[in-house]
Amino acid sequence: MKRLFCILLIGCSYLTLAAQNIPQRLPEEYAMKQTEMVCRELNITDSIQRHKIYCMHLKYAKMREVSNTRMEALERMQAMTEELKGILTAEQYERFMNQQITSQPRTPQNPYGSMPSIPSMPKQLPPEDRQ
Repeated sequence: MKRLFCILLIGCSYLTLAAQNIPQRLPEEYAMKQTEMVCRELNITDSIQRHKIYCMHLKYAKMREVSNTRMEALERMQAMTEELKGILTAEQYERFMNQQITSQPRTPQNPYGSMPSIPSMPKQLPPEDRQ
């Protein structure tokens, strides 16, 4: 019984430590992914413009690494949008803003696959079941 308890304790400790060591994306990786997404959405092929967008995303990714409160994140997003306005052409910026407004909210990715949905309760009972 003591062996089983010790094995379970060690297993739980290992799982707890493994869950805390989830790798975080480096600022360079984050900036590259964001740059590729913006360039793909806006069909940007100019290498100078791509480099400016990458540098901008890298700057804000490093700021995000230092502190990531909601208020600071909102301020960073506003500053990044203003800076992006200076990098993009008027047509690209308008298309970017339209995509931001009309885009669907992103759903968080679940590393374990999709969660089972909970069936919703009927709002009203069928007439034959009412009493």
